[in-house]
Amino acid sequence: MRKVYTWEYRLEVTPYDKLVDVLEAFFASYPGGDYTCERRETYRLQFRRGEWKKGLLGLGDLVPDRLAKGQFNRWPVLLQVLVRPSPATFLVTARYELHLPKSVPSLVAEVQASVNQHCRHELEDLAAYLAECIGTSEKPAVIDGN
Repeated sequence: MRKVYTWEYRLEVTPYDKLVDVLEAFFASYPGGDYTCERRETYRLQFRRGEWKKGLLGLGDLVPDRLAKGQFNRWPVLLQVLVRPSPATFLVTARYELHLPKSVPSLVAEVQASVNQHCRHELEDLAAYLAECIGTSEKPAVIDGN
């Protein structure tokens, strides 16, 4: 069984009718992100990036291929983005799932902290992008959800 590490973050934004479109545009065009939108529902997006391969004999689901040292954008990551609308605020939850290949049994604490920094950096950029798109002077805070 392959190990999966997760990091979850939240942002609260003012109601915005094009929020899911903005989220998809951000991750699909994020420099160095290389995200591919695999699933889109009314308030849910799923992205995949990194090095994946077909399972046994090239059949079945995709499985993580490898961790390219120093190249986080090539690591096998699934990103789930969920928007929970309400009249006063929209809650955006971003959940990063790092899927380890069989050759990597676990991550040391320093590498886990590094992944957290990469995720937070992306989400800080997202917060600035959301503020620009929504037309507000303050960017939403990125809150750890773990």
